[in-house]
Amino acid sequence: MLHINTEALQTFTLPDGVRLPEDDVRTWHDERALRGWSEMSRRAARIYLLLALDTIAGLGAVVAAIKTWSVVSNNGLRPVPSAVPLIAMVCCIQPLALHVTGAYGGANARRSLERIAAGVAISALVGWVQAQLFGEGTPDIPNKTAYLYSGALIASYVWLGRQFAHFVIEAGFRRGTLQRRAIVIGEPAEVQLLKMRTACSSTPDTAIVGALSPFTARMAPEAIRDAVRSTGAQMVLIAPSIPFEAFRSMVFNCFECGVGVTLLPRALGSLGSSYFELRESSLGVLLDVFPIQLGLPRLALKRTIDLVLTVGLLALIWPLLVLIAIAVKLDSAGPVFFRQVRAGVGGRSFQILKFRTMQVGADAQKHLVAHLNEYPDARLFKIKADPRVTRLGRLLRRTSLDELPQLFNVVRGEMSLVGPRPCVPDELKHYSAEHFARLFVVPGITGPWQVSGRNEILDFETIVQLERDYIEKWSVMKDFWILLRTIPTLFRRGAY
Repeated sequence: MLHINTEALQTFTLPDGVRLPEDDVRTWHDERALRGWSEMSRRAARIYLLLALDTIAGLGAVVAAIKTWSVVSNNGLRPVPSAVPLIAMVCCIQPLALHVTGAYGGANARRSLERIAAGVAISALVGWVQAQLFGEGTPDIPNKTAYLYSGALIASYVWLGRQFAHFVIEAGFRRGTLQRRAIVIGEPAEVQLLKMRTACSSTPDTAIVGALSPFTARMAPEAIRDAVRSTGAQMVLIAPSIPFEAFRSMVFNCFECGVGVTLLPRALGSLGSSYFELRESSLGVLLDVFPIQLGLPRLALKRTIDLVLTVGLLALIWPLLVLIAIAVKLDSAGPVFFRQVRAGVGGRSFQILKFRTMQVGADAQKHLVAHLNEYPDARLFKIKADPRVTRLGRLLRRTSLDELPQLFNVVRGEMSLVGPRPCVPDELKHYSAEHFARLFVVPGITGPWQVSGRNEILDFETIVQLERDYIEKWSVMKDFWILLRTIPTLFRRGAY
């Protein structure tokens, strides 16, 4: 390996107007250092921009809290709090608290409402305790209500600010201005696959600007340097076909060029980041792969939202439920509600509730109409002109009003407002291992399948992929967005 005397380089100077030859090792050393500093500057700029954005959003929330203090101050009986302790909380405590909760981590962590809310809650608690301990004799120390109210506004403002920043970044990806330039070391088929994935992405964050075969990268290390210099690449992607014995030397050759290395593991390339956790062990650095699931804080937040929205909705629409029940009873003989066993979270059975839309005994006749199934897959069953459906049932299905009793399933904790649709237990025997991801979370009344195509999506694998993406990238806003999209979807497509 070429040895560089860094001490000599540090003391070496050139007269004004004199340039080193391009093949001089000192020129390459300077380029490598500049590339390394550029990458570190990019990472630092991301954190500093987030800090600035959070501070501006926090200060804006403090101003809003003081201006609207009369809303929560018992008609103005409590004095308007001093802004100084709240400003100190935003500028001094909040950045550390957000760092503790991981809100300065990866892209999904930066936009996580739970992490942001937890960080702001910690900073509000620490700020209030500090004000009580060291603020004796200082007038207008904000009370608990002021910190709670200000904390809620700060968390909302910070989250909205980060959503806006994410929107701007994605716009930069689409325009190509913020994309990272990458060289791929891999076989032609692998390079072509990566280019195709980038072309199909709506927000590509990487631009592939060059490629090297594994043989060239291994036998001619200077080829990496030449490729980086000619393309201006900022990182090197190493494809999974690289032999292990060649991998280490390639990584250090990339480091010698001053560029970072990104690995594309063969076995994990199709899995989302929600599956992985990197940890150190006596065996070395290990990458754990877990079943896809929502963590406990997210589940608690999702359950709280389900209960609040469901109870409020039931309080508003109970007259409609009564009217539909009467209409079902008058339309045809049989019970008002239809109960069917479905597979819930973990595959546990529960009884789903619907307004009855079929004749009594329709389940026993399923085998007689199986040949009319609209879906080519046995794991899905729908008939557009089902002869078992009653007259009123067609209207209820077209408007999805027959699904309203499932709100009681949500109250009981068997279902959620948003999630994968619960399947019939008999369908599970047709599932492959990857399909059981649908059972890792509580099933929903509506979900990504319903708002993305509903009966128009006939491919079961597409449905499962939509639901896996939903689980991996779950957020409060994603649930609200699906709920909002559900309403026009009902009128546009309906069900059958």
